[in-house]
Amino acid sequence: MSSDFIRHLFLSNCCPVVETGAVKILPILVATLFLIIGAPPSVQAKSKKKTPAPAADTSDKITAVHLTSITINLYATHAGKEYKVTPATKITVNGQPAQLNGLATGMSVIVTAAPDNPTVAATIDAKTPKR
Repeated sequence: MSSDFIRHLFLSNCCPVVETGAVKILPILVATLFLIIGAPPSVQAKSKKKTPAPAADTSDKITAVHLTSITINLYATHAGKEYKVTPATKITVNGQPAQLNGLATGMSVIVTAAPDNPTVAATIDAKTPKR
């Protein structure tokens, strides 16, 4: 089948074409429609993607640092919990080894309790708040 035949078949069954001399009216009608109703979505410029809202901070937070313990606020229950810190407690801040005096209120924290005593911290992994 020739392309002229397919075009004629499509246009005669779908969209009547009015010819005036050598000028076809259909392209003019289509162009006019684009001006009136706008281009279809596939032709229109794609909109910029919106940046997602920052994720909610669901981490536990240090609320107090004492001489031999820390108090944290548990996000899940909004309750305070105190952990004793011993010389065996492994403390890190932003992934680096630290001491108890390197901890501060407001830091995000993950505390692992000692297996034999749930009130003693075996590890404390703290991170400074993002700004």
